[in-house]
Amino acid sequence: MADTKFKRKPSRPSSITRLDPDIKAAVDAAVREGRATIAEIVAIIKDKGSEASQSAVGRYVKNARERMEDYRQAQQIAAVWVDKLGNEPQGDVGRMLLEMLRVIAFKSIGDMETASPEDMMFLGKALKDIASADKLVVDREINRNKLLAAQAAKVATDVAKTAKKAGLTDETVELIRTKILGIPEASKLGAK
Repeated sequence: MADTKFKRKPSRPSSITRLDPDIKAAVDAAVREGRATIAEIVAIIKDKGSEASQSAVGRYVKNARERMEDYRQAQQIAAVWVDKLGNEPQGDVGRMLLEMLRVIAFKSIGDMETASPEDMMFLGKALKDIASADKLVVDREINRNKLLAAQAAKVATDVAKTAKKAGLTDETVELIRTKILGIPEASKLGAK
């Protein structure tokens, strides 16, 4: 059987999340630095004029570290796939991965009980990376389409010159150019 991990949503917010914002910021900084023990974090809270149990701090630290690790892993995965997308941006795999990353990011938002500034920073960076990859895909698609249109215009011009030399009428030559280019607006590119 597969080992599944169920996260139970707390029935009420943690006592740490309900602390004064300045005290909570000091706790978050201690957790981020990773050097403070649970007892030291309890002492920080006490020094700042509030109270928290070691078990509450322990749960908060454990959850915060799990979230930070999840975001770090998501960033590493995103970096790998964004690099891969740079090589093959037009592929269906690239588009699918962008959508998967977007879903993961928005799922993370929904799973957040309370978000520290660092959590939001990680999530913001992940969303920015997804948007950058999206822009890269669109830019490459636009450039590819411009290149194809320029190539079609050149072929249409060459065919038109050959057709005129063969004695075809101007209307027939223009019809051939329009058919080669596929769209009437693009036929003007060949005339330049």
